[in-house]
Amino acid sequence: MDNQNGQIQEKGLALATRCALKLGLEILDVKYVKENGIKILRVIAEGKESLSIDEATALNNLISEELDKEDFIDEEYYLEVSSAGLERELYNDKDIISSIDKYIYISTYEKVNNCKEFYGYLKKYENNVVTIETNIKGINKIIEIPRGLISLIRWAVKF
Repeated sequence: MDNQNGQIQEKGLALATRCALKLGLEILDVKYVKENGIKILRVIAEGKESLSIDEATALNNLISEELDKEDFIDEEYYLEVSSAGLERELYNDKDIISSIDKYIYISTYEKVNNCKEFYGYLKKYENNVVTIETNIKGINKIIEIPRGLISLIRWAVKF
């Protein structure tokens, strides 16, 4: 990410966080990305349970008003406000800790116990190590994965 996009993300995060606080919401992530030639300021937010359509609309309107006032993006872009969804990414330590006992998916940069992908129940997160209870080839196992090896950790839907 170039420096300009990084600055836009930082300012966008600060602005979105101020707006979310006014509505009793929480900002999980803000990204400034280019997709299919279109610049998007993407805001991922959460309410007490999830993010309702009414809450997303109110947050979108408030952020849009503030963006018009502060006017720190010098190019055409779209504002996108959404929830993290059923398979939301766990962005930080707080998200991981609050997801203990939930069914999750983990992808790693390198193999851990001869695997790079894990589905299972998050059992513990201590000292930057995620402990997951998983089933590998019909055998229940407890796997410890250092946080630095994790490329993605998110909630998962169990079928």
